[in-house]
Amino acid sequence: MKDPATVEVQRLVDKFAADEAHYADPSGVYKESDTRSEFIDPLLSALGWDVANLAGVTPALKDVRREESQEQEDAATKFPDYTLLVGGHRRMYVEAKKPSVDVTSHMESTRQARRYGYTDGHPISVLTNFRDLIVYDTSFPIATADLPATGRIYRWNYTEFVGRLDEIRSILSRAAVAGAAWHEQFRGKSPQQPIPADEEFIKHFNQWRLALGRDLYGQDKSMSEMDLNDAVQRVLNRLIFVRMCEDRGIEGERTLRDAAAGGSTKVTTLLNRLHRRYNTGLFRTRKGEVSLKVRDTVINSIVNNLYSPQSPFSFAVLDATFLGLVYEATLAEHLVIVRPTGRGGGSVQLREKREYEHREVVTTPQELVDRTVGQAIEALGPATPEPTTLDFAVGSGRFLLAVLDRLIQVATAAHAPGSGKLLKVGASEYRLKFEEKCRLLVDNLYGIDIDYNAVEVAKFSLLVRLLQDENKHTLPASRTTSILPDLDKNIWCGNTLVRSLAGVSQKQAELTNPLDLASTSLPSNADLIVGNPPYMKTEDMKKFDPVELDYLKTHYSTSFQQFDKYFAFVEFAANFLKADGVMGIVVPNKWMTVVAAKGLRRLLRSTVALVRLDNFREAQVFPGKSIYVCSVIAKKSAQGTFTYSEPASIGDYAGGTGSTYSISSRRLPTSSQGAWVLPTSRAEEKVLRAIHKSSIPLENVIEERNGIQTSRGKVYVIKNPRFVGKLVEWTDSSGQTWQVERAVTRPYLDDSKGLRSHHEVAADSVILFPYQRSKSAAATSGWAVIPEKALKRKYPLAHKYFLHHKPELDRRSMSAGERKKAFYIYGRTQAIGYAAQAPKIFYTNNQRGDKYGLDTTGIVFASGGTGGEVCLFPKDLNYSLDFVLGLLDQAPIECFLRKRGSVFRGGYFARGTDVIGDTPVPKLDFTKAADRTFHDDVAAEVGRLRALNMKTPTVSPRYERRHLQAIETSKATLAGMFLGRWGLTARDVQALDL
Repeated sequence: MKDPATVEVQRLVDKFAADEAHYADPSGVYKESDTRSEFIDPLLSALGWDVANLAGVTPALKDVRREESQEQEDAATKFPDYTLLVGGHRRMYVEAKKPSVDVTSHMESTRQARRYGYTDGHPISVLTNFRDLIVYDTSFPIATADLPATGRIYRWNYTEFVGRLDEIRSILSRAAVAGAAWHEQFRGKSPQQPIPADEEFIKHFNQWRLALGRDLYGQDKSMSEMDLNDAVQRVLNRLIFVRMCEDRGIEGERTLRDAAAGGSTKVTTLLNRLHRRYNTGLFRTRKGEVSLKVRDTVINSIVNNLYSPQSPFSFAVLDATFLGLVYEATLAEHLVIVRPTGRGGGSVQLREKREYEHREVVTTPQELVDRTVGQAIEALGPATPEPTTLDFAVGSGRFLLAVLDRLIQVATAAHAPGSGKLLKVGASEYRLKFEEKCRLLVDNLYGIDIDYNAVEVAKFSLLVRLLQDENKHTLPASRTTSILPDLDKNIWCGNTLVRSLAGVSQKQAELTNPLDLASTSLPSNADLIVGNPPYMKTEDMKKFDPVELDYLKTHYSTSFQQFDKYFAFVEFAANFLKADGVMGIVVPNKWMTVVAAKGLRRLLRSTVALVRLDNFREAQVFPGKSIYVCSVIAKKSAQGTFTYSEPASIGDYAGGTGSTYSISSRRLPTSSQGAWVLPTSRAEEKVLRAIHKSSIPLENVIEERNGIQTSRGKVYVIKNPRFVGKLVEWTDSSGQTWQVERAVTRPYLDDSKGLRSHHEVAADSVILFPYQRSKSAAATSGWAVIPEKALKRKYPLAHKYFLHHKPELDRRSMSAGERKKAFYIYGRTQAIGYAAQAPKIFYTNNQRGDKYGLDTTGIVFASGGTGGEVCLFPKDLNYSLDFVLGLLDQAPIECFLRKRGSVFRGGYFARGTDVIGDTPVPKLDFTKAADRTFHDDVAAEVGRLRALNMKTPTVSPRYERRHLQAIETSKATLAGMFLGRWGLTARDVQALDL
């Protein structure tokens, strides 16, 4: 028995075949609207798409959005005929034509279909007149020389629909399109290299910026860079806005092109008309306005590139979100005037803005924006349907756009068809009227940004979003009423964090740009605060704006030690919220564990309380950027629990497919400032609770120390040394052979890749160590640098070597006092007294476990930052280093350290001195026999395991298998000791999935 879909497709095919001559009549008697309703609508329905919205879902969640000109034949819009959506997200466009149009050869139809998909970043677009069904690869832009077959990856004639229905379903059915891997099947279908639309648009956009900037500067060499950038942005905003209005049927099809062709006078006339019509400030012209001086040839060139066939983009689907992505990518750069030495001349170039030189520029993925905003609004609850919202670092406005979308969805669902608030757009479909959308925006959405260009972009994006889905029939018809609101009172330029500065120069005030909130029209507090604040380390803030840094240190309690700028933004948000307000923000996840963020952690447990925390750990959310972030939803009211998750990807997070875990606020560290080590499952919580029960931190037992710092390791470290009597000999990278006295060297670990748990550490190099013991009070370490005269006398070969490298050593950044002691002194001497001591535990800072070794010979080590080595020295002599080594090798402890430390790409987990010191150690009472026995048994087993590992290289093949089994048995015995102490089982450890 045939399935219903096959039966329906057969019916459509038979119907079309029975009267094909009529349907395809060149006179066009059979219209496109008839083709849609009689053939294309039912075909899509047969493929599983709910074309008529029989499920009755809200407009935002419909499967199919049909272009409204299907209801209004004279609406001259250029929207796609069908937008196919899954869960409210656009996945594919279908462009329909009447059968009399031969879609296999009609180039304009091909361009239209390909532009839709390419502009919106879809893998494919569909073009059909039912007689033929064509699928285009839209991963690359259309070119003027392309033919109708370019990019065509599938074509089915209607006579093939039934026989190839399974193939068609695998590509176009709703079930297929909703699949996570649907888009993968189109990779490599055509030979062209994929070029993302946003990257292509940015390329065009920057070309236009340069053309406009060079033209304006060429006419007026006295123009400032600030005026130049403002003028160029104003011109491009105007041009793009008009093109979008044209393709939406709000303005005539050739409004912009005709004005440009008519010269500057006609362009000015157009701007004046648009200003009266829209009244946004965008088209307001001023006497002598710089942007009006662009030469006609330049304007015409840019305008022509905004139209087919030169433009690969469809301005009908090029929405505010797309523009936001583009503008965010371009905000980091601005036009600069490069003047040659002397007077006159100069050129205009694009360069990175100074304020972006010291921080990462990131574009927040739209899925992260949408879900963060959605969760924040859910946390507010239905009692606040129209929250007063502030984006504290508005950028291009994408967070506010997401809020506006949600407010429109809520308002649409709340109003009945007869309320006067809704507009009928289909047989039983309604959406919110334009006037209501404007009210929601003006009454509720606000933003601040220190970048003037960002403020202008944000306002522009919001206005574009208001016009989305609108056409000339749905906008106000009165010529005396302006269509769009003026957002000058909603979006403000200034420093969100700084109120006022006293006694600073005008230049400094312009740089810091303090904002007196009381003098603005911004609300005094907000129901909702959203955004992704700038990330900037303390040292970078000091380079860029030390005055602002001093202000933050004085006015923000979270500004502790080496804090990041986003700490202060979170504090601002927490204080600016209303009593039950909510913040939904994206910030780096380091605040959960780093020492500098202890004030921020305290704030997130006092001023506000977490509702949801989605921690991406090492997942790469920002393409090409090593920034690890989290989404934070916090409410200014008491919360008993919050939801925690660690999404593996942005897809898991956006789709809500990752696992989440409810955590009681009582499970956070006892200290309000302590690091947060959070479980994602009941299994993890059980293990973490068990190892912390009756424990003390490792820092009570051992002393964590970083190593020496020579500041020129390649001079001091001797790799591949040869020992010749009392001398050390080696050949450097230039091929020169050197000798130094062995007495002025120490064994050294240069590469810790071979470091392994339950093995003794072996030196792989030596290091020049120009120090001697000293009883001088000034030598607090017990060591002092050997004076040059003494070095020359006792170690002439070493002195000769150092003299050869003196120019290089002199280039090191050191204090004058230290340099006077000897030119070969180490860059820092804090580790001289202990670096060569033994015993000590070596461990690799950045690792996945199994990188802890015992040094019994006194090997020197260096400060290695996140990628080098740290050593642990005995502090409480009751706890032996072998006991500590046994503890560090346990899976539950590795689970803790991976969560406590910073995570890096590739699954490596850093564990600096502050991290390792927090490791929970079983609290032992050495006056009790049971505790002493436990300790001694562990230490003995670790010693036995190390002895077995040391013996491995000498074991004959005959006994190798037995020997390796003995090692595994010893490890299992050791693990069993700790599991028994913690009350855990092997199954508990397996559930950790390390």
